[in-house]
Amino acid sequence: MPSDQSNETRAQRDWSELSEEAIIEQEPTRARKLLYAVLISISLLILWSAVAGVDTVTRGTGKVIPSSQVQIIGSQDGGIVQQILVSEGELVEQGQLLLSLDRTRSEASLGENQAELRGLQIRALRLDALASGREFLPDPAMVRLSPQVFTEELELFETSKEELETLKLIAIRQKRQREEELIELEAKRDQLVKESSLARNELNVTRPLVASGAASQVEIFRLEREVNRATGELRQVRAGIRRSEAAVQEATSKIETVRLEFLNRTREKLAETYTQIASRSQAGEGLSDRVNQTDVVAPVTGTIKQLHYNTVGGVVLPGRDIVELIPADDTLLLEVKIKPKDIAFLAPGQEANVKLTAYDFVVYGGMEGVIEQIGADTILDSNDEPYYEITVRTREVDFGPDQPIIPGMTVDVDILTGRKTVLSYLMKPVLRAQQRALSER
Repeated sequence: MPSDQSNETRAQRDWSELSEEAIIEQEPTRARKLLYAVLISISLLILWSAVAGVDTVTRGTGKVIPSSQVQIIGSQDGGIVQQILVSEGELVEQGQLLLSLDRTRSEASLGENQAELRGLQIRALRLDALASGREFLPDPAMVRLSPQVFTEELELFETSKEELETLKLIAIRQKRQREEELIELEAKRDQLVKESSLARNELNVTRPLVASGAASQVEIFRLEREVNRATGELRQVRAGIRRSEAAVQEATSKIETVRLEFLNRTREKLAETYTQIASRSQAGEGLSDRVNQTDVVAPVTGTIKQLHYNTVGGVVLPGRDIVELIPADDTLLLEVKIKPKDIAFLAPGQEANVKLTAYDFVVYGGMEGVIEQIGADTILDSNDEPYYEITVRTREVDFGPDQPIIPGMTVDVDILTGRKTVLSYLMKPVLRAQQRALSER
């Protein structure tokens, strides 16, 4: 029995020793596995940091500015404020009526001009009808607008036609008178031709009788005087006939001259009337524009920045500003301040992310933008700190119809300047320290 107990005790002791030896042998294996795991993890982390990249961003702050110049709306002619329909800060649409001026005087001037223009147009129709020989038939609508002018012009039309007919009748009568004178002279010429022929024949018959004493020399002298008289009168009558023929031709031309002179006078008056019509038409355009300018409308969609006249009945002097309007656009323009150390990495066309401080970035997000211009030199702020001013244009104009963006709102701008690995980012402080190490005094 004692021998069995001692054997059992020896066996337990051997088992215990073997267990301890096994444990001791296993502990270095676990440590090595843990070490390997750590080394592998570190290697993978280094490999990932050498491959994985992060964006490098330049940050700046700024504000929203109008993307185009402030529109100054004024009145060239001025007037009295009759109605104010908008207020400062209000968003208005293009063509919307902002303010109206009293148009009494401008409409009266325009009406007077139009009445004069209608009168000239009716006169031109009358003169054109006289020049072309047509009837005087103006537009009935024009007659209704200016009945008195039409009546006067119609009377002038009839009087002018009667004047022309009278002048032509006088010329025709003068021609007939000259023709009658010519007929009388031609008849007298024929008579004198006969008398001259008879006197010559008688002289030729009587002259041989003187030698025989049948006729005296006195009779010969008498017959010669008769021949000379008839010949002289015939010459005078023939000269008178030539003058009468010229007078008849002149009288014939006089009839045509009367018509041409009448047409020339009429056409001269017509040309003058057309000139006056052109002048009145141009003046009418100016007066019509003056009437239109009494309605002050928005030239573009935008926001009312300032109303220079806020009282109905106020007097607007000619050429004075009335409303200042900040145009709305399909993009926003931002003035952004950039530190001088970051300006070397910026260039026009780079992408930017815009965050408006008035709208929570988590809720509304940001806007995409692009650098449009970079300042050529630094500017000092109120604290005498230098900065570069760049302009960034967004691709959107607001976050929705109920979230407008107006000039003056502040923004934070992140500009993507490139990418670098995580490892280079982590090593940057080490490399900087290495460059500065052992270099200080």
